[in-house]
Amino acid sequence: MSSKRIMIVDDEDGMCKLLASILSAEGYETAVFLSAEDALASLKAGDYSVALVDIKMPGMDGLDFIVKAREIDPSMQFIMMTAYGSIESAVEAIKIGAFDYITKPFKGDEILLSVIKALEHIEIVAENKKLRTEINILNIKKSLNVASPRMLEVVSMAEKIAPSNLTVLITGESGTGKEVIARYIHSMSGRSDMPFVPVQCSLLPVNLLESELFGFKKGAFTGATENRMGLFEQANNGTIFLDEIGDISLDIQGKLLRFLQDREIRRIGDNKSITLDVRLIAATNKDLEMLIKEKLFREDLFFRLKVLSIYIPPLRERIEDIPLLVGAFIEQLNQQRKFPIVLDSECMNVLMNYNWPGNVRELKNCIESASALCDGNVIRKKDILPLINFSNHERRISDSSSSDCGDVFFDKSNLLELTYGEAKSFIIEEFEKKYIAFKLKKNNGNISAASREAKIDRKNFWQLLKKYDINPDSFK
Repeated sequence: MSSKRIMIVDDEDGMCKLLASILSAEGYETAVFLSAEDALASLKAGDYSVALVDIKMPGMDGLDFIVKAREIDPSMQFIMMTAYGSIESAVEAIKIGAFDYITKPFKGDEILLSVIKALEHIEIVAENKKLRTEINILNIKKSLNVASPRMLEVVSMAEKIAPSNLTVLITGESGTGKEVIARYIHSMSGRSDMPFVPVQCSLLPVNLLESELFGFKKGAFTGATENRMGLFEQANNGTIFLDEIGDISLDIQGKLLRFLQDREIRRIGDNKSITLDVRLIAATNKDLEMLIKEKLFREDLFFRLKVLSIYIPPLRERIEDIPLLVGAFIEQLNQQRKFPIVLDSECMNVLMNYNWPGNVRELKNCIESASALCDGNVIRKKDILPLINFSNHERRISDSSSSDCGDVFFDKSNLLELTYGEAKSFIIEEFEKKYIAFKLKKNNGNISAASREAKIDRKNFWQLLKKYDINPDSFK
């Protein structure tokens, strides 16, 4: 925005010339309009900082002009002018967004002072916005907790691609922090002040995913009692993050491809398209090229998604990050505790020597569980070991590469270190996971059939899947 470009809107030609003369003498660039309609048309194509606007004008008045102009440029400041000054009109002008209110006749110095203050206000707002963005970036960067060379490369790549509006594909194992990197890209982009909308594609049934993404029109189906905006519309001017994009159906893949080609979506039941400005970041823990060979993923969509790509290595390949991550998790926990949690000297060695198949998510869950189970405020080796075995089993159950529902592995020596209540809870959870996995395997991943056979309400069955992070597609 030009810092010295002033718009003058008044139906009196003489007043416009007077204001232009006063402002031009001080070095300001001015543009004169004898109607609000002409000014509004120019605003759509032009670039102005401040507008001096008469309230009483034929056709569109000054108040209506402000309302419409603010929709075009929210950062613009408006100084209202009138020969019919009243408290009511002043209040109304300020309510709709006017910066100042001046009654005619006025002195030149009065106008200049108001313009100077309006321009200073714009600079202050812009500086505050810049500062907030910088603080936000620093906070997010701190939350990344990276020290390993490979993750520092990932962060560097994210920073390089953030300013563009190009589509990004983030790959890596489950739990590596793909959403964290997606949020970092968003925070470093020109869209940082706009929405970031995350979507867990694998957790939504196919019939719900489409309506969640694209919305629907009233009457489109039973229960559609009103028009509903989808997540893509909610993300307009911002970023939408589609996690586990490898799990979506071919039909929805086609609709995503259409969006990436035309930047348009269509609500279910609607015959009109909606143009959107949304940056798409997708993530997956699956081999999309293998899915393409199996006719489960569209090749054309794959190439549209992989304009820019980032691979996040598993935690076992970047163990230098573990101390930082553990420290961050404990710091978060300590904010909610009266007495701070600490780790004894043996714990970190155990954590550093485990392969973490569930990656950062597993590490976080382990620390949180250990903090709840430990005696006092010290997490010891005996608190960590049974949780690691539990986490390892959880990973084997939910991993698509293994749907073996054989006997649950229990390390009895570690189990006996727990209290009765802790051991009982552990065994119950192990049983629930094994049971749910068995029913899913028996019914080829069909949730409805599995819940019917188990005589568990489908909603409760879904809650168990979410509780244990079990992906039903891995059993198909």
